[in-house]
Amino acid sequence: MSSDPNNVLKKLIEYSNKINSKAFNLTRFLILAITSYIKDGIQYRELKTLLNISDGKLKANIDVLQEMGYINKIKVQVDQKSMHIYMVTESGSNELQKIIEWIEILKKE
Repeated sequence: MSSDPNNVLKKLIEYSNKINSKAFNLTRFLILAITSYIKDGIQYRELKTLLNISDGKLKANIDVLQEMGYINKIKVQVDQKSMHIYMVTESGSNELQKIIEWIEILKKE
């Protein structure tokens, strides 16, 4: 831990101002991380299974991330079947990186 707790807190607070507070909750962070990790996109039902959350909670969080431009819902055709997948956008990846960097500050200090 750093020798001066005031400097640590100041650094955390200053860096937290770079993070979009609407994206900074566990569910949204996980959605960003999963869509960033799975480069080909992920279906709604797969996200729901991975996160083990209700439809309402998942839909509400996806809607917020879409409104912010952090994920896209894309219609794809697979074996003559139409479905939607979710993919992270560049701005979503950038926001995810900011959150990860903030977490790294916490880990170091």
